[in-house]
Amino acid sequence: MPLFRRAGRPTPAEEDHLLLRGALGKLDPWTFWSVPLNDPEADYAVIGATGAFVVAIVGLEGFAEPTGSGLLVGETEVTGFREVARAARRLHGRLIQASAFTHVEPVLCLTRAVAGSSRTIRGVRVVRLEDLPSEIGGRERALDPSTAKRAAGAIGSVLPNASGPRPDLED
Repeated sequence: MPLFRRAGRPTPAEEDHLLLRGALGKLDPWTFWSVPLNDPEADYAVIGATGAFVVAIVGLEGFAEPTGSGLLVGETEVTGFREVARAARRLHGRLIQASAFTHVEPVLCLTRAVAGSSRTIRGVRVVRLEDLPSEIGGRERALDPSTAKRAAGAIGSVLPNASGPRPDLED
């Protein structure tokens, strides 16, 4: 009997990446560093004074509502919770190799969906794009900024802090 497999998380569009980079550009440039990941299960790592985060983009449109064991956006069931958590565990191992001892929070970022407040589903934080900077920056300090910067450099090439469109600054 063949195994049943769900379709994975849809590949985000370039516009979704630009929107997320714009939101990450709102974080304090002296205490947070964003790194694009070459990982099919997550898109970005954000490492800063409040800890480390693995961010996966969900570019589905529609109203987001939690179901018994997951999330429904429009008529589509969002999958990939386990994969994003696995990417967070992998990043945690890479951070330990870089001597940055902190918990890695897996995050699904809804770039286009209409959603309520942030919530945790299956151990993964589900956040609207507008709430992502405050969700990351509003936590307790967990890392020294110099350790976070060194760890981000060890993970990959760090993005410039003001990359992507800034809707709050555009005419």
